Amino acid sequence: MSPPYGPFEAFPVPHAQSTSTFGYPSPQPFPLALRATSPVTIPHAITAITAMSTSGQLSTLLNLHGGALLLRGIPIRTPAEYSEVAHAFGFAAHEEVGRPPVRTVLAKNVKTANEGPPELPIWPHNEYGWSTIHPSWLTFCALDVPEKGGETPIISSVGLARVLEERAPDFVKKLREKGVRYLYRYGRQETVSTVGATVLAAYGKEVKEGDDEETLRRKVEREVRRHSDRFEWHEDGSLSVTHVVPIIRVHRDTGLTTWFGNLTSAWGRSRHHGATRPPFLGDDGGYHPLPEYGDGEPIEVEYLDQALSIAESLQVDVQWQPGDIVLIDNTAVMHSRKPWTGKRTVLAALWDEEGRIQDHPEGIEILKSSPREPIPA
Repeated sequence: MSPPYGPFEAFPVPHAQSTSTFGYPSPQPFPLALRATSPVTIPHAITAITAMSTSGQLSTLLNLHGGALLLRGIPIRTPAEYSEVAHAFGFAAHEEVGRPPVRTVLAKNVKTANEGPPELPIWPHNEYGWSTIHPSWLTFCALDVPEKGGETPIISSVGLARVLEERAPDFVKKLREKGVRYLYRYGRQETVSTVGATVLAAYGKEVKEGDDEETLRRKVEREVRRHSDRFEWHEDGSLSVTHVVPIIRVHRDTGLTTWFGNLTSAWGRSRHHGATRPPFLGDDGGYHPLPEYGDGEPIEVEYLDQALSIAESLQVDVQWQPGDIVLIDNTAVMHSRKPWTGKRTVLAALWDEEGRIQDHPEGIEILKSSPREPIPA
């Protein structure tokens, strides 16, 4: 018998996976999908979600079901309505540092998810898995569903870590010992890309109109130093920022090893745009440097291919309906995006909860060289 979920009931998601295959102790469907049993209002849904959150039921369910929840049947039509519902989960809003994708704020803590063109996929990743400053939770909401495509695949990071440990233990060992080095390059002009944000969009929150170049760079560098001391200005005014972080980590609530990073998305993007060799300038006009081991050693292409292939084999597609909300534990679940035709409006909100991810001794050592200064709430 299914447990009570207030005005919601569980329903099956096509191609859902069992959490036992990821290493969780009991077999549960991933993701948990709940739909309204009868028409609900926005206030009714907010009351129900708040009750699930404050009682601890929400946390329990998410840990049982691998960290992902789909809610269906809430009549969300606007960014403001989405914001009201999403805030009912009870998380603190996350403020981004070094944002690579183009996003537009539409309501309180609600933005467009990624304004990259619809023909471009986004490969599996944990949000800000390349940075010491990252959200713990994500919510997505669909307002407009396209004619074709546009699914949001979700992938168990815990499952990916387990499968890689079985199939490529030497790779996992090197990752655990060395971490991963990511490099992002931000231009002065926005590019048509899934990582097309400018220097000022990523780090210019304190820059004022009329600031001279010296002042602009000083303010930008102050923001950069919140999460990296490794950066370089280029002659064209663009900025490269390097991050060295662990990727084989520990999920706090379950104690399971988890994969937390953007290695698979960085490799997929570089490969797609023909940017696998220096200077890593892609056919979209953007820079897509390859991820490396934390000490700068190149990661073997066969391992990059294998990690991406396994991640994609673990995908469960969220096939959107208008008003759907997906809640994701960013430390246990990766996500991606499929191309689409037609109008697609999927909005995102990023949320904080301190301490949800922990580290092996090697990861603790890696982080000693990487600053972390979150923006105060």
